[in-house]
Amino acid sequence: MRNESIYLSELFYRSFELDRATVNKEERSVDLAFSSETPVGRWFGKEILLHGAKNVDLSRLKTMGSALLNHDPSFILGRIMSPRIEDKRGKATLIFDDDEDGNKALAKVESGSLRGVSVGYMVQTFRDVQKDETYNGIEGPAYIATRWTPYEISLTPIPADASVGVGRAMTRSLDGIEIEPLTIRQEDEDMKRDEVLQLIREELPGMISDSVTTVLADQNRPQIRVKPEELRDLLGKAGAIGVEAKARVAELVDEGRTAAEISNELLILATDPDARNRGQLGDGRKKGKQDLTGNELRQPITSFAQIEDAMFFRGLTNPNSFVN
Repeated sequence: MRNESIYLSELFYRSFELDRATVNKEERSVDLAFSSETPVGRWFGKEILLHGAKNVDLSRLKTMGSALLNHDPSFILGRIMSPRIEDKRGKATLIFDDDEDGNKALAKVESGSLRGVSVGYMVQTFRDVQKDETYNGIEGPAYIATRWTPYEISLTPIPADASVGVGRAMTRSLDGIEIEPLTIRQEDEDMKRDEVLQLIREELPGMISDSVTTVLADQNRPQIRVKPEELRDLLGKAGAIGVEAKARVAELVDEGRTAAEISNELLILATDPDARNRGQLGDGRKKGKQDLTGNELRQPITSFAQIEDAMFFRGLTNPNSFVN
């Protein structure tokens, strides 16, 4: 995975036009839009800011939101109130300070001589969408910001050049931003597979033969669908059950099972250690546990999220504690 981004001291900028009709002279306020999903051309390609609830971090505007003049922190015009996302746009209310700078800015906004809005923001994660790929209804090529943070809002008569960053923009760098490919490329899959195999070797010393390791490493096997961080969590849960459970995790990873599927099987194994001997593990389609005659005993708990840690560990020694 490429690891490109901007310096943390840099901000990108986008500009909008202030709507004079939203000025409230009595409250010394004006409503404004500071961002949208409109594509902007930059040196690295087309940039689009997603505006979902999980995409935009408004915490900085909410806690330290000030309106500046021309991005100059020595000219504070007022405070930013109610930053929010509406209709895929970033919106806020500017309350002008009752001082010389605030009064001048309010008068210029009312007269129409100051009507530019510019937001400075930082991108934490880009989704790299290649040509002929589509993400969230957006066709590539494009860099789609899936996590980004607005840092400040300015009123300005001259919009900042949206095609460049500001600060150390002349370096034309993207250091610090995580770039996620839309399609998992082979080198990324190889990297994940190697890390997963290394974790399995560390957790199961001497239990996995060279032949099994070779099978796991075979690129013709099903794709490994468990991330390294997920595997660590699964092996931790398996360790509370026993060494056999860890070995079972390795088998299921080799089969291409998801983390959720492996969690379900571990939960059954934790609450009913004899389940695997009766052939009840390995088939996520089973509707419930069965006794030796095939009669259904009870519906299984299907997620670790359904039980607290104390209940989980109690179930290791008393499976009946999980019976609904």
